[in-house]
Amino acid sequence: MSHSLAELVRHYDRPGPRYTGYPMPPAWRDDFPEEELVAGLERAAGSDAPLSFYAHLPFCKRRCAYCGCNVTISPYYDPVEPFLQTLERELDLFAAHLKDRRGLLQLHWGGGTPTYLKVPELERVFRLITARFPLLPGAEVSLEADPTFMTEDQLPALRALGFNRVSFGVQDLDEGVQELITRGQTWDHTLSAVGQARSLGFEGINIDLVYGLPGQTLGTFGRTLDEVIALAPSRLAVYGFAYLPKMMPFQRSIPTETLPSPDLRLELLLLASEKLEAAGYVPVGMDHFAHPEDELAKAVHDGRIIRNFMGYAVQAGPDMVSVGPSAISDVGGVYHQNEKILSKWEKAVDSGHFPMHKGHTAAGEDRMRRWIIHQVMGRFELRWSELAEKWGVDGPLLFAEALGQLREEEPWGTVKVTDEGVFVTPLGRRFVRNLAMPFDAYLPLLAGKTFSRTV
Repeated sequence: MSHSLAELVRHYDRPGPRYTGYPMPPAWRDDFPEEELVAGLERAAGSDAPLSFYAHLPFCKRRCAYCGCNVTISPYYDPVEPFLQTLERELDLFAAHLKDRRGLLQLHWGGGTPTYLKVPELERVFRLITARFPLLPGAEVSLEADPTFMTEDQLPALRALGFNRVSFGVQDLDEGVQELITRGQTWDHTLSAVGQARSLGFEGINIDLVYGLPGQTLGTFGRTLDEVIALAPSRLAVYGFAYLPKMMPFQRSIPTETLPSPDLRLELLLLASEKLEAAGYVPVGMDHFAHPEDELAKAVHDGRIIRNFMGYAVQAGPDMVSVGPSAISDVGGVYHQNEKILSKWEKAVDSGHFPMHKGHTAAGEDRMRRWIIHQVMGRFELRWSELAEKWGVDGPLLFAEALGQLREEEPWGTVKVTDEGVFVTPLGRRFVRNLAMPFDAYLPLLAGKTFSRTV
């Protein structure tokens, strides 16, 4: 029995983790001790493998009504200098514990809006990081940028520093939608930013869109998709808008009558999938698409995708160091999230301590289940022989309950459970978060926790 994509979406659309790690932050300890993070860093220091690195640059000039990011709104530049001084101290804390293990295979800046910073400060942040953690040959060096606040000198300076991939937030190109989400980004902003990045030789140009925004219709979103496809980005992310006014009071400025109905929201997602795949883009999970010539699309085909707290990647270090408020590190079997509030982050670091918000030390079973989930999320298969060789366990026996749940999904055409292992079908790759969830031992304990929807 075959099912339409609409039926599949309705079946699989539910809250669930993104599995950038395992377990995810809702399962971590709020009273996580600094000593355990230090122990993780000491273990990580003993490896000679390259690192991944993330810097959270939290500033924005204004709050967009849809945004769920951890940001510090400041129309004035005054907070930047104290932030940079604290960032340098935090870098020194990590460097002191990682000894000679410093080489970066992956560097990413997010926020906030990294391009809130002016060129001298962008160059300063880059040098602060790379003086302590030098880039290795062939490293992926990327950042997120808001075209509405970019100046003509920023991308050239970033390209000269070595950045080779840039992700532009667009969300929607319709003027009415832009007004409702208080963003004010015009087509000219987007066209100019993409054109400049391409002329400068950025290897990857990514665009982020959001469906389910206020004021969206099939007509307006269809035009946005057509115009974005014409720009030929390397990758697109098409996220579902999470309307959570209780958690994010600023979203109350959005008139509820302007939000798409659940049925229209589904139609918007299906329209995006239809248009992007017709244009040749390869779906990566449900909300990412890669140009067929992009390395991510090739990695999907070859089963080489890597999953970490920066999402899907083609190359990444086995440990990730992260700095800035709310940033998440993954080092030596320890997950650690920084204080989210800028002032608390600064106070902790300035006192000579890591800014502890929450964390988790992975036990042996955690590490095994993370490996399993990332096999499913990245390679789209789990082979019992590889599980037995790496972890010394009988997969069908140990995970009988999970396999029972997955066998119930077989009639939907998304997964096959055989004597050799678990195999996600090409269709099932679009719902891979759902197909990883049966292996999550923490999920039943997290009822009531807020996760994004899987579709």
